[in-house]
Amino acid sequence: MRIAPPGWLPDAWTAPEALIKEARRRQRRRWLAVGVAVAVVLAGVAGVAAGVAGHRPGRPGPRGHPGSQVAVRQAAEPAPIPRSIGTTLLMWPAGLGQCCGPVAVDNLSTGRLVQSQRPAIGAGDFQPLLVPVGRWLVYVGDGVATAIADDLTGRPRVLGPTPFFVPAAAPGRVWLFQLQQDTQGPIRAWTMALSGGPPSRSVTLPAGAYLPAVRGTDAGLLVQVPQGLALWNPGSVPRILPSSPDFADGFDATSRLVAYGAGCTSQTIPPDAPQEPGAGYDTCRSLQVLDVVTGKLISFPAPPGTAGWVPNGFNLVSAISHDDQMIAAYAATRPQKTD
Repeated sequence: MRIAPPGWLPDAWTAPEALIKEARRRQRRRWLAVGVAVAVVLAGVAGVAAGVAGHRPGRPGPRGHPGSQVAVRQAAEPAPIPRSIGTTLLMWPAGLGQCCGPVAVDNLSTGRLVQSQRPAIGAGDFQPLLVPVGRWLVYVGDGVATAIADDLTGRPRVLGPTPFFVPAAAPGRVWLFQLQQDTQGPIRAWTMALSGGPPSRSVTLPAGAYLPAVRGTDAGLLVQVPQGLALWNPGSVPRILPSSPDFADGFDATSRLVAYGAGCTSQTIPPDAPQEPGAGYDTCRSLQVLDVVTGKLISFPAPPGTAGWVPNGFNLVSAISHDDQMIAAYAATRPQKTD
C-alpha cells in the first residue's frame, strides 16, 4: 500500500532535501504563466455558462488567487468582493527557520486583518497543507494535524499523531489517516470533531488505496486507488468515478461536487521560452464535474484555441465556490511562434 501517487518521490516524507525539491518542482508547475483565466459558472450542475477573461495568470496577489471565485477584471483596482462569497485569504511566510514575519488572515468581505505568530504551518509538499473547516483552520503543524480558530485566537490543538487529514462531509469534522505498520501497510482512518470530544471508531482503507486522500463527500470518502479516483464507504467496494483520472489531474472537491480532468496529457514548455523553459505541466481535454449525490456528470470541453484545462491537483486551491455554483480554472494558451 502506497502513501503517494505514482511520480512522487518515494522518500518524500523522510528526506527533507528531496521533499523541498519536489515541493518546489510542483510549485513551478502550478504557477506557469501559460494560460488564460477561465471562469465556469455552474447552476447547481444543472446548467452552465462559460466566459474567458483576457489576461495571463500569474502568482496570486494580495487580493486574489487561482481558487478565487471572482472574475478577473482589467481595471487597476478590483471591485469589492461581495459578502455572499464569504472569502478569506490566509497568508504565511515562505521559507524555513526563523526567517519571516507573522501569519495573516484577511477577511476580504469585511476588510478585517488579523496577524499572529501562530499557527506555525509546517513546510512540505503535503496535500492539503491547510484547509478551512467551519470556523477552524486545520493544518500541518510540526508534522501533525493541528487546528486553530480561524481568527487565530486561542491555543492550537493537536488532532492526532499524523500529518494526513482531509475535511469530512459532516460539518466541523476531519478525517485523519495513519499507516498501521510501514509504507506498505494498511491505512487506518477515523474522524475527529474540531470542537472536541473522542475520535470516531477507526476503519481501514480499502486495499490498494494510498495517501493523500481527497476529502469526505456526501457519497463516501473520496480516495485514490490503482484504478483511479473512487468513492468508498466502510464495508463496501470502492466505486470508481467515470473517466477517473490520476490524483494530480483533480481541480477541487466539496462534499457534493468533484471536479477533475479527463483526457489529460503531460506538456513541456519549449526550451527557448522566456519563462520556465523545459518545465512540465498537464492539460486536459475536458473538465468533468460530478454530483456525487445524484450521479449527474457534466463535461466542459477546453475553450476553443487553448491547449486544454490546467489542473492544480486536489487540495491545493479552493476552486469551487462555497455554494457549489461556480468553479474557477485555467486553460493553457498555445505557444506563439516567433521569428
